[in-house]
Amino acid sequence: MQRKGQTSLSKGPAPPRGDKRTVIFVGHARLPQSLAGRDASPMVSVEVEADTATATILGATAKGVPSLGAKLVEEVLTGRSLEHGPQEAVDEVRQRYVCPSHKALCTAVANAYDAYHRHCDQGSGSP
Repeated sequence: MQRKGQTSLSKGPAPPRGDKRTVIFVGHARLPQSLAGRDASPMVSVEVEADTATATILGATAKGVPSLGAKLVEEVLTGRSLEHGPQEAVDEVRQRYVCPSHKALCTAVANAYDAYHRHCDQGSGSP
């Protein structure tokens, strides 16, 4: 079942992950100081691998959040189009991830989308 905001892969089959048509976009955000562990990174990062021909997210990971939060990011982002902007994905993460670090995670998601658009603006992306 396709969620609102996700694209179908009607532009042809997606390339396999790691294919030369895929690019990885990363967004970072700083955790609140009270949440950053002494020996841990004070950052949250979200990586998305996307097919640049279709702007479809093929996979996503998150670091600096608990494992279920990372699984949620993968579930929410995989299959979405980077062309539609981050708002629906950010809203879904905000609604489903109830944690003091949710603002940083949502910011990192939005920053990954911004990285894709910068890439396209530089003439490196297909859309």
